[in-house]
Amino acid sequence: MAHHQFAGTVMADPDFNAQRDAEKIQKAMKGLGTDEKALINIICHRSNEQRKNIAVNYKTMYGSDIIKDIEGETSSDFKKVLLALMNTPVVYDCLQLKKAMKGLGTDEDALIEILATRETHEINEIKTEYKKLFKSTLESDVKGETSGDFERMLVSLMAGGRPQSGDVDPGKAKHDAEALYNAGEKQWGTDESAFNVVLCSRSHSQLRATFDEYKKLSKKDIEESISSELGGNLKTGMLAIVKSIKNRPAYFAERLYKAMKGAGTDEDTLTRVIVTRSEIDLALIKEAFQQTYKQPLSKFIQGDVGGDYGAALLAIVGK
Repeated sequence: MAHHQFAGTVMADPDFNAQRDAEKIQKAMKGLGTDEKALINIICHRSNEQRKNIAVNYKTMYGSDIIKDIEGETSSDFKKVLLALMNTPVVYDCLQLKKAMKGLGTDEDALIEILATRETHEINEIKTEYKKLFKSTLESDVKGETSGDFERMLVSLMAGGRPQSGDVDPGKAKHDAEALYNAGEKQWGTDESAFNVVLCSRSHSQLRATFDEYKKLSKKDIEESISSELGGNLKTGMLAIVKSIKNRPAYFAERLYKAMKGAGTDEDTLTRVIVTRSEIDLALIKEAFQQTYKQPLSKFIQGDVGGDYGAALLAIVGK
């Protein structure tokens, strides 16, 4: 998988000085009250590498853990966004996966969003880190929370075996398209395992070719067929795989839109998508959002959340 050009919104600060930043953060949290603006100005405008560096300097200078201190000095969603930024991407993904499975009920959408969109090497890093953090494997935890075809799909995604190559085998694309057609549209009832084999174990470029062949064959987009042939979490999961392979920024733009539209806001999803994509493709997500929903993402956020939390998100998203 070729590394795409940087299309994030948060860049490394060219005049970075870790000690100076650590000092300003300590000052912002010292004594009565907290200077939230100062925290936003630094934490939301540094790369993850730089934040790691600040954390080391902070501990060296003050003998205290920056994450614990932020936790004690801030609250609610503002706190969550700062902690998300201070953790490494892999650790943050692990914490979010664990949180999705904690307590009563499971947040299947969060499991799907993370496991269906991370690259193969990221999945393998997540599995290693998860075990270090929680002393249990990600796979056993997921299996304990899910069942049936949906569980099998997640186990396939967690296997970390999706090929990374950009090569396309046109014959195989045709063959896979026929297998999907025969498993769904063509017959009464659906063979879910055929969808699982193709969508979870082929490379992204191979799948794009397969989706084109599928359209020629069935005169329908693969998403349409999945929507009518599969149900529940399995449908959501398979659609997430397809959407994020066809157009990943558009998939995340839709996640953000759904987190904010209508009454109430899904802050967890809003925070997770904005933070995790901030150094990868958030600039492209902003473009996709504007294109699909006809207004800027920043404006949509402003209309939906306020206070320090809203200010932090806007600092990451940019104008």
